[in-house]
Amino acid sequence: MPIQTTDANLNPIDNAQDYDFCEVNGEENPGIIAPDGVTGFKRDTEWETKKGKGTKGGTATLVQLPPSKGSIKFLLWTAAHFEAWDQTFRKQFKYDPTKKTKNAVDIFHPILAKQSVHSVVTESIGPETPEGQGLWSITIDLLEYLPPPKKTVTGTPGGSGGKGGPKANGTGKADDPIADAQQKEIAKLLEEAKRP
Repeated sequence: MPIQTTDANLNPIDNAQDYDFCEVNGEENPGIIAPDGVTGFKRDTEWETKKGKGTKGGTATLVQLPPSKGSIKFLLWTAAHFEAWDQTFRKQFKYDPTKKTKNAVDIFHPILAKQSVHSVVTESIGPETPEGQGLWSITIDLLEYLPPPKKTVTGTPGGSGGKGGPKANGTGKADDPIADAQQKEIAKLLEEAKRP
């Protein structure tokens, strides 16, 4: 059954059939995706912690929003499924080193859409594995294609404004001499760049 929408808000109760399929470069998978077949794809955030010397607390600076990675397990049980898999669908995931363009593919599945994963590259394609009673599975490990933006994503968040947080000092800023020095240096460089 074709996917009816590309809406990331599909819930698995009212739209269970949409969770059985994914689209890769607009092509739907043969067979179905196993009920627990989409695993991983966590959206991690990496922070660097700077601790205060001789005091409690510290600041957290966002240093990385790494690509998500996970697996999709497909289930096949008819000759037509295997034929479609081998003739067209597997090719969507194969890496072609002779191509000079990117080998990422566009993908849609409700779980991936909710995690903002829209493009992937293949880490590995597993073999056909018997699951019993004529059912076979193929698992593909994927890595999100997420090139870094031109602008850095690093930054130190301000406090929450709650009692005892960094904003409790009345300045509205966290006390971070390193971040303050960096901001002053950035401002100085920007001013120098404006001069003829």
